[in-house]
Amino acid sequence: MVKVIKFVYITIYFLSLFFIAKNDATAIHECRAHSHCVARINCVLPRKPQCRNYACGCYDSNKYR
Repeated sequence: MVKVIKFVYITIYFLSLFFIAKNDATAIHECRAHSHCVARINCVLPRKPQCRNYACGCYDSNKYR
């Protein structure tokens, strides 16, 4: 019985660490407009920081027009 309880506690501990890390990774690059990404991401030319699907990324501005 003690082994089962220890297993449950350890499982809860590792799952909580996973969810905390997942939340931190998604919160870093949230955006609503292209101007929000300029200060957060440095891109190599000809790519520019842009906001797509509420996430910042480096995109070639001429490729998708």
